Amino acid sequence: VDALDRATAYEQKALGEGRTLDVLTGSTSYLRLFGLAQGGAALAQIALAAAADRAAGDKDPAHEARIALCRFFAEALLPAAPGLEQMVLSGASCLAKADAALV
Repeated sequence: VDALDRATAYEQKALGEGRTLDVLTGSTSYLRLFGLAQGGAALAQIALAAAADRAAGDKDPAHEARIALCRFFAEALLPAAPGLEQMVLSGASCLAKADAALV
């Protein structure tokens, strides 16, 4: 969520300054980062509710699966967030020498 906050602030500032190329260059990474943050938040809510239900004595076996899914998401997918944030924050700098590379 912190990575998404920083990326959002960058995109808003770049857009306000008219740096459309910077915004567009980071847009795919921004959307992937947004999806990770939203997915992580939703799965965390589900896992917390499942843990609370288990603690209250509910024996539904699906609770364990919900918690496991959240853990997998957190350990296997969320580590990509800092890299996606960096891609957003780098803006169009990756394109600066693209002409020279294509010649």
